[in-house]
Amino acid sequence: MTDISDSNGNGKRDELNAAEKNSKSDDSTKSDDKKQLNVRISAELYHKLDTSGESKGTAVAKALEMYLSKNDDSAVSQEYVSALLKQLEIKDDQISALNRQLETKDEQITERDNTTKMHIAQVQTLINQVEKKTLELEDAKKKKWYQFW
Repeated sequence: MTDISDSNGNGKRDELNAAEKNSKSDDSTKSDDKKQLNVRISAELYHKLDTSGESKGTAVAKALEMYLSKNDDSAVSQEYVSALLKQLEIKDDQISALNRQLETKDEQITERDNTTKMHIAQVQTLINQVEKKTLELEDAKKKKWYQFW
């Protein structure tokens, strides 16, 4: 940018033109970062947007950011749900293993009950035999009526 002044004072104008060109080039790089988007919305929504006082571009950008962050959250929640499903599968496996153990224990308890019942029957038989033998011994010790001496 050179300051060339002529008799009409155009030097200042040249500076302003150069400054405008620089600012336009700055704006063009800024606008290169942004893309145009044309959307159709309902009249009611347009009226609400118009009365809000916020620029339409800013409102649409905020809405899109919220929508996309919501989708990101759903992706995270999908990962969370899949992790929970894996944990549920593991818990189901553990529950089925515990159920098998309970069935085994039930079978063992039933077997012990049957064994105990058999032992009780054997003991009862032995008691009956002992009582019978005791009575026989007592009878043998008693003298017959004709053996009084």
